[in-house]
Amino acid sequence: MVLDPGLAIREDAHVLDDAAPTLLMHAPEARVPGYLRDRDRVAIPAHEGMLDLAAVLGVLAERGINEVQTEAGATLCGALLHAGLVDELLLYVVPTLLGARGKPLFGGWDAPTMAERYDLQLVQTRQTGPDLRLLLQPRAAQP
Repeated sequence: MVLDPGLAIREDAHVLDDAAPTLLMHAPEARVPGYLRDRDRVAIPAHEGMLDLAAVLGVLAERGINEVQTEAGATLCGALLHAGLVDELLLYVVPTLLGARGKPLFGGWDAPTMAERYDLQLVQTRQTGPDLRLLLQPRAAQP
């Protein structure tokens, strides 16, 4: 599944290879390029360039998909977390520091005070080579 509000995905993107079907979710007003006309597509309500994530999950539920693993950028990860649509986080921490120019893990929201932070419960840790694998779950009461 690809969330692409404007259907900007390139024709040569590997995710469009015929090896596995790919569901494309886009904003209703998106122009559909010719190479995507015969693809499995669903128009999802959008606001300020972002698809309605609850509606995305609703479409998946209608198709019998009730578990979703997301590998995404900071904007989508932050939006999912902020919307309360995350049951678990699987994070890999590498022993590397990027400094101030490093990209955020979760973008689009910020806890202005400690009282508004997002608390997680550590469920499992495992070392994988030099990296640390963390399985986390949101604590019950979240903003």
